[in-house]
Amino acid sequence: MRLENKIALVTGGSRGIGRGIAIGFAEEGADVIVHFKSRIDRAEEVVGTIRKTGRKAAAIQADLGKPESIPGFVSEAWDVFGRIDILVNNAGIAYEIEFLKMSFELWRETLSLNLDGVMLTSQHVAKRMIDHSIKGRIICVTSVNGFQVEDKFLAYNVSKGGLDMLIRSMAAELGSYGIRVNGIAPSVVKTEIVPEEFWTTTGLLFEKKTPLGRLGEVEDCVGPAILLASDESDYVNGHIIVIDGGMSITQL
Repeated sequence: MRLENKIALVTGGSRGIGRGIAIGFAEEGADVIVHFKSRIDRAEEVVGTIRKTGRKAAAIQADLGKPESIPGFVSEAWDVFGRIDILVNNAGIAYEIEFLKMSFELWRETLSLNLDGVMLTSQHVAKRMIDHSIKGRIICVTSVNGFQVEDKFLAYNVSKGGLDMLIRSMAAELGSYGIRVNGIAPSVVKTEIVPEEFWTTTGLLFEKKTPLGRLGEVEDCVGPAILLASDESDYVNGHIIVIDGGMSITQL
């Protein structure tokens, strides 16, 4: 198994892409700490699924959009199994709203979680990795919105564009410690987070634009995340794997 005896922390691990990655890591041999913000029932379900694979798991609550909560969160997560080898920054939010109607509060909420939260969580985990001579992996779930604008998602677009540069900047500085930082950038992925009506409207347009002729599934994100967390990508640093079925290369 590619992640045997590794300890992984997955933020936003109670549902969607984070849930898939947490379970996928466990199936590859990792023990997993599942972060959640509010739905402990969903987090405990993921923990239960992981334990059925024979791996250890625990759930930890925190609001990563509040900077003051992050030091304590990282400390608690580290103490669960005594180390963290892999950090997956997956927690994030997106609001659909016109630029001229966007409040500053909504703008700040989006950037606070999607960008500030990732930077601070990564910083606190990386410091501990360095102190314990752990050659860790940090994986950030970004989006094609980081380089391709989606109308009415300005704050989300900006947060993911900033995250793409954060990935590269952290990779440049942490590489000398043996810590690799990379990202995955999905396009539209079928999760319970997306409203049902989307799939019969805008979703059909995305599907038509995708050369592979289908929209993404959570499982499409799990394999690339496992690759970046494993020794198979030991010389990959500062890169972002686009997971979009080829959608971003078309002009339809």
